[in-house]
Amino acid sequence: IKDGAVKLAPFTNMPDDVKAMAEATEKKIAGGWNPFTGPIAKQDGTPWLKDGEVADDGTLLGMNFYVKGVDDKLPQ
Repeated sequence: IKDGAVKLAPFTNMPDDVKAMAEATEKKIAGGWNPFTGPIAKQDGTPWLKDGEVADDGTLLGMNFYVKGVDDKLPQ
């Protein structure tokens, strides 16, 4: 993330309040915050990252699941 490998999409086609939240998140990331910092659960609710644990690049590249809050299914 800090190297720019992961970026947020342009903030278009969304309500102003959602755009403001996205911009605030972008600023946090620019300040060094990693959105892949636990606690984070997998989509099915099972724990993935413990509180304060940060997923490294290898872990992120090996993900074969969505995290809680993502409302979709992985392609088969």
